[in-house]
Amino acid sequence: MFKIIQDENSYLKSRLKSLEEIVLTSNRRTEKLEAKIADLESSNWFLKSRLTTANTNYRFDNKYSSTLLGNLKMDDSQKKNTTIGSSTAHGNEMKIQRQTAMVKRKISQLENKPSASKEKRPPTGIRSTSFPDGAAFSAYVSVYETDISKDFTVHFDTIVTNIGHHYNKHTGAFTAPQHGVYVFTWNLYCNKGGYIHSQLVVNSNVVGAMFTSVEGAFGVRSNTGIVVVEVNQGDVVFVRTHPIHIHIGNLYSNIAWRSSFNGWKLY
Repeated sequence: MFKIIQDENSYLKSRLKSLEEIVLTSNRRTEKLEAKIADLESSNWFLKSRLTTANTNYRFDNKYSSTLLGNLKMDDSQKKNTTIGSSTAHGNEMKIQRQTAMVKRKISQLENKPSASKEKRPPTGIRSTSFPDGAAFSAYVSVYETDISKDFTVHFDTIVTNIGHHYNKHTGAFTAPQHGVYVFTWNLYCNKGGYIHSQLVVNSNVVGAMFTSVEGAFGVRSNTGIVVVEVNQGDVVFVRTHPIHIHIGNLYSNIAWRSSFNGWKLY
């Protein structure tokens, strides 16, 4: 009977591990789809903005050209109707010639002026999100108090920066887009009399650890951990509480002092 229970237990553990791998794969696919959707929406908005700017400049250039040409024709007409012979007429003729030359120069400058729609710089107010080899993120916990337990993955749910869309606020994990050296920092706040043991984990390997304590202090306190680590493409990086050590109190965050998680590709 004991042997049967052991076999069933082993089967259930194997089944659970298989399901966890399926969920992890599904989360990675979801992250990639979300990133593609965000990139497409950004590109669409950028192209619409460029098109609007181009149309505005085209209408302005046409209107300005029409005005200058109208002035030129009027000056030519006045020139033809000017009486030749008197010194006054001669002076008016010279004035008209100067005005005509000036108008022609303006038209020439306008025709040779590059259109704003052809310039490669993005319109003012649009943040470029094109970083072919870049990866950086910054996120923080938006709720004041988070109930935690042992081996608890912290979800930093509010994103400040997410270049490449490699950080997932729903899972609290960053997926490395390519092999390289990365920098990760995290800080956790706990309240009066409390303490938290936390770890920075790559896949299942602990690469950083931190102890935040407010024992004997008043109010909230926080420490900051920083790790420089080499990771491979597809590696998952996240912050969790210690799987064995106990903690006292919960995790705290506030608009004036935020529990946060940050990372970027160094090279």
